[in-house]
Amino acid sequence: MRHVAATAGCTAALAAAIALGLTSEAQAQVAAPAPATAVGVAGDASPTAPPPVTVEAKLSNSTPTFGDRIELRVTLRHAAHVRVFFPSKPDLRPLLVDTRDPGRTESQTVGDVVVETAIVPALAVRSGALKLPAIEVPWTETDASGAQGRSGTVTIPPLRLTVKSQFAGDNLAEPAPPPAPRPLVEENVPLEIGLLVAIMMAVSALATAGALRFYRDRAARRAPKPPTPAHTTALARLDELERSDRLQTAEAGSVFAELSEILRQYLGGRYRFLAIDMTTTELLAHLKGVAMRGVQLDEIASFAELSDLVKFAHVPASPDELRKEAQFVRKVVERTQQTALEQAEARRAEDERLARIKRLRLQVMAPPALRLRALAIDVLIGALAMALLAWVAVDTANRALFDACLLLLPLWLAVRDVLGPQSPGKAIVGLQIADNQDETTTPKRDWLPEIAQDDMPTARVADAWPRLLRNLSLAIPVAGLVVEAATCLHLPESRRLGDQWADTRVIDAQVLRRRGAPSWAPAVLLLVLAGVLLLMPWAMGGRPA
Repeated sequence: MRHVAATAGCTAALAAAIALGLTSEAQAQVAAPAPATAVGVAGDASPTAPPPVTVEAKLSNSTPTFGDRIELRVTLRHAAHVRVFFPSKPDLRPLLVDTRDPGRTESQTVGDVVVETAIVPALAVRSGALKLPAIEVPWTETDASGAQGRSGTVTIPPLRLTVKSQFAGDNLAEPAPPPAPRPLVEENVPLEIGLLVAIMMAVSALATAGALRFYRDRAARRAPKPPTPAHTTALARLDELERSDRLQTAEAGSVFAELSEILRQYLGGRYRFLAIDMTTTELLAHLKGVAMRGVQLDEIASFAELSDLVKFAHVPASPDELRKEAQFVRKVVERTQQTALEQAEARRAEDERLARIKRLRLQVMAPPALRLRALAIDVLIGALAMALLAWVAVDTANRALFDACLLLLPLWLAVRDVLGPQSPGKAIVGLQIADNQDETTTPKRDWLPEIAQDDMPTARVADAWPRLLRNLSLAIPVAGLVVEAATCLHLPESRRLGDQWADTRVIDAQVLRRRGAPSWAPAVLLLVLAGVLLLMPWAMGGRPA
């Protein structure tokens, strides 16, 4: 009986202890709020070793609103001989790391302790009670000699926060009162037309000023620089070769190849022939008719023969022989280089050649009168198609079709040169769109068969993309035509803004068969007829209701 009573007493005591423990744990859970700050300590395997790194993490706001910016601030304290590697992009999901701000790291030393603070910006993109994952921060110790000692990780415990929805508020949202009634305003057509014209004038003025500035900047970048004399380039390469140690250490064949290239390029640039691609026999044969001051042809022949032996027969050559041949090349350059008077005469001849090419170039470029005639024909074709489409829209009372026909003419002006190498107007007048780059080495084109000058620039028909690019500005109603006309009359060679942008030009394919100066009268008459066709839709009754 006593044994049973003792057993019952022990059981009751154990039940009371369990109930007391559960009650205490429940009270502790109720009393403790959601933490916004976490503290972690990293220690060694030995229980007596001091903790090398202590870490403290907290959020700048534990109850943000959806879309708010939050900062995670992590403070690491450790000794100077301990290195801590905080991740640059920690995993903060369900928060979103703010990529617009890379964050920052602050460090300071307090006595023998280094305090590092890492600040990571994030965005609250999910509402409700959230829990951030734990973050592991590796660390390692180094001794005085730089050797690595102990290493480990310190864990930042998970942080908790509550993100409020944007719809959560203390006050009930009420709709705003309706606005006061306003009287209806009738359509003022003269005012609308006046404002439209004023806006077009302002846009045209700004676009013209920008186009002229664009041309000036482009012309300044493309201004031809005076050519460098051949002896300047040759002496600079010889100086570089002598300053280096290639005469002492490089292979004799490569040094002779470089010296031969320097001499050939100098002779070709000095006496105006292509010496770099000639054989030794061809080079010596060409130099027989050249008067070289202070240099005998036999000396150049001896250098060329020795160079061929070293390069192709692999005849050995000492560094002294290499320096001697380099001095010989320098002597040839210094004795035969152009004088100041010869350089001035060469520059004058080059300027005359470029001026002659420009005169020939302008001879085949289409004058403004022919270009205006071609444009008037294209506008007439577009206006006729627009008038026919508007007549159908008025007859069928189709308002959408009438509005679409207003965009037909700008669209036609933009794509008129894409369907073929020239628009219908240019084909009738005899014009073509060509690249602005001259090709002086290609055969003459069929559009200029009778011109036989050697320096006559030839032209290549422009591709489809430049032909479209040059007309994109014409798709802007009124303002595009004004800007193109202003730049065409102001800029040199009458190349309008579209040609400057697409790097094209309009040439006269019938310049040899054309007699007399082109007249402006046909273009003016065609433009008047096109204007009449444009006004026909409004004369027929205007826009359908």
